Amino acid sequence: MAYDLKALIDDVTTVVRATPDDDARCERITPHLRRWMDGEAPLLPAKYTIPCDGKACGHLLYTDPEGEYFVISVVFPSGTSSGVHYHGAWGVIGILEGTDEETKYARETSPDDIGIGQPCELQTVDKIYSPPGTITYLKPPLEGFHRVRAAGDETGVSLHILGGTPDTHPHFFCDGDTKTLIDFPMSGIITHDPMVR
Repeated sequence: MAYDLKALIDDVTTVVRATPDDDARCERITPHLRRWMDGEAPLLPAKYTIPCDGKACGHLLYTDPEGEYFVISVVFPSGTSSGVHYHGAWGVIGILEGTDEETKYARETSPDDIGIGQPCELQTVDKIYSPPGTITYLKPPLEGFHRVRAAGDETGVSLHILGGTPDTHPHFFCDGDTKTLIDFPMSGIITHDPMVR
């Protein structure tokens, strides 16, 4: 029997319920995500791997009924970028198609409680190019700022398992004009027809 998205969600739910530590959650989710990514293509129906009106967007795949995590596919047409933003909850990300260019940032001094209105004068920490099959992580507050770009000639598609829900996951955009963090809710940048209910 194929290890499908529903099976992955079942295993992620078991890990999340049993693992309060965020770093440990990411580690324990990884082999399950790897097993799913190693499955037979296509891993997702086509509707969850296409841009929205030619633009980058996310597609909701599942929301945990207890609000502890959600799953989305993120689609970037070639050359498009997310802009610099901050995730305030843990995440495990699997690159499915295309080459993902991730630039990681940090603030020279930063409180653990990162929020709207705070300055986002950032320093580049690293730039990573991830081909299909790569698994990366979000581990705020120190590893929460990043920018993602589809660096190859093809559309980038990735699967994101993120802490919280589309409404509660802390997600802030670094405004280029004011150099401050503004609210950038996940619920406003994803479609809402989940694959698994």
